[in-house]
Amino acid sequence: MRHPPAPPTGATASDDALLEGLLQLAVEGHTDQTQFQQIGEEVFTRLLDTYGVDSGTPRAR
Repeated sequence: MRHPPAPPTGATASDDALLEGLLQLAVEGHTDQTQFQQIGEEVFTRLLDTYGVDSGTPRAR
C-alpha cells in the first residue's frame, strides 16, 4: 500500500499543497487517519480566517 508524502501543515504549507494532500488521502481512502484530520482542520481554519466565522446555521436562499 502506497502512502502519499505528508504535506507540511501550518504557516509553511501553501494552500495548494494542503488541498492536494487532503485530496490524495481521500482518493486513497485514508480519511480515518490522523493526518487527514490535521490537514482538514488546517484547511478549515484558513477558510474561516479568510471568509469569516461560521455561524453554524445555513443561510436562506
